[in-house]
Amino acid sequence: MNRKKSAFAVLLAAIVVFGVFVYRSRFVFDADALVKNSELGRRGFSLPVTEVVSPQYKIRAYLLTDKTNPIISLHFAFAHAGARSEKKGQAGLSKITAALISEAAGGLDSQAFKEKMENYAISITFDADRDDFSGRLLTTKEFAPIAFDMLQNILHEPQADKSDLERIKKQMYAMLESQNENPRQQLSLLANRELFGGHPYGSNPLGKKEDIERLTPQDIKQFVDSRLGRSNLIVGIAGDLSAEEAGHLLDKVFGSLPQQGAPDDVSEVAPKLAGGFIAHHKKLPQTVAMTAALGTRRGAADFYPLYIANYILGGSGLSSRLNMAAREREGLTYGVYTGLAIFDKAAMIIGGFSATPANFDRVIEIFNEEWNKMGQSGVSAKELAEAKNYLMASHNLRFADISALAEMLVYMQQKDLGIHFLQERNRYISEVTLDEVNRAAARYFTADNLKIIGLGNFKSD
Repeated sequence: MNRKKSAFAVLLAAIVVFGVFVYRSRFVFDADALVKNSELGRRGFSLPVTEVVSPQYKIRAYLLTDKTNPIISLHFAFAHAGARSEKKGQAGLSKITAALISEAAGGLDSQAFKEKMENYAISITFDADRDDFSGRLLTTKEFAPIAFDMLQNILHEPQADKSDLERIKKQMYAMLESQNENPRQQLSLLANRELFGGHPYGSNPLGKKEDIERLTPQDIKQFVDSRLGRSNLIVGIAGDLSAEEAGHLLDKVFGSLPQQGAPDDVSEVAPKLAGGFIAHHKKLPQTVAMTAALGTRRGAADFYPLYIANYILGGSGLSSRLNMAAREREGLTYGVYTGLAIFDKAAMIIGGFSATPANFDRVIEIFNEEWNKMGQSGVSAKELAEAKNYLMASHNLRFADISALAEMLVYMQQKDLGIHFLQERNRYISEVTLDEVNRAAARYFTADNLKIIGLGNFKSD
C-alpha cells in the first residue's frame, strides 16, 4: 500500500501542476506579468516527437518520450464521433456515452472500478465536443500495465449498467437545467441557433431531455461499436514510454476496435452574420453579449497573421486594445475578449463581454470602433514586436506537463501541423511581417464580418 500511495502522490503532483497551467481567466489575465521572468518561456523543445506505428494493426501515434518523471499520459480522439454524429432522436448520446463508459468495465461494477483506479493512481476520462469523442489516461509507469488493461476493457467491453445509466441521465438533466439558469450558456445556445440554423453546430451539445430519456444501455454499446474505430482514431502519448512500448500499447488498447469508425458526413457551414446586432430581452443584472465573425483555417496562409492581429485586438487579456478602451479607460466592463475558434466544419473569430444595461450600448460602440479600426489601420510595428515577443516567450508555458503535451500531439495530427511543430511554431510567429498582419486585419475585421448577439436588459426596456 505504501508503494501505491507513493505512486498516487507522484500522479497527484502532475495533475496539480497541469491544473495550474491550464487555468485561465479571460478577465484578469495579465500577459506581460506572466512572461516577464519566465525561464520556461526561453527554453526550446529539445525532445523530438516521433511517429510510432504499432507492429500488428499499424495504428499510428505521435510520441514524445520524456523520462524526467515516471508518468505516462495518453490522449486519443475519435474524429467525427462527437455531438454532430448523433442520429435523429439521440441528441445527447455522445455526452452520455462519455460519462458512462468510464464508470465500469472488465466485470467490475462502478464502485469497484473507481476503487481500482484510485488504488493504482490511474485517471481515465472521456469527453465529447461538437466534433470529436476523446479520452485521456494518466498513470504512473509502475501501474501502466494495469491502466492499459482497464482502458482496453472500457473500449472493448463497455458496461452500460441500467442503474449507472439512470444516474448519469439525472446528472445530464441537472446540467440542462443549469443551462437555463446561466445567462452565458443561454446566450451560447441562442447564438448557436442563429449562427448555424439547422446544421448540427446549431444544436445543444448536451442534447435534448426527451431524447436522453429514451436512451438505453444498448444505444451506448451501439455507439461505441459503430462510432469508435481505428479509421478515425488519433493518438498522442507523452512521458516515460519508449517507441517499442508505445507500439505494443497501441495494439493492446486499440487493436480490437472495429476498423471502421464514424464517417465524416457533415457539410461545411458558414455562420449567418446578417442582421448586425440582435437583442434578446430578459431581466438580468448584467447584459451579456457574444460576437461572431468568419475566421480562417489552421493551415491557411493567413492563419498566423490573423492570430497575431486578434491577439492585439482582444486576445491579450487586460492589455488588449478592447480591454484598454472599454475597461481601463472607461470602466464599462469587467472584460472583453476575442479569440479564434476552429471547428472541423467552420472557422470563426468569437468574442464576448458583459456590462450593465446603462453601459451596454457604449461597450458595443467601443467594440465596433476598435474592430473597424483594426481593419482600417491595422497594427503598428511596436504592437507587432510586443505581440511576437509574448506569443513566442509564453508558448512553452502551455506544455508544462505531459498531459498538455499528449493533448497537443493529438491536435498536431488533427490540424496537419507536422511532426516538428513544437520546434517550428515560434519560427512561424517570428517570420510574420507587418504587411501580412495588416492585410489579414483588413480582410477579417470589417463591419460586414461581425455579428453581435445580446441577452439581458437594454436601455429601451
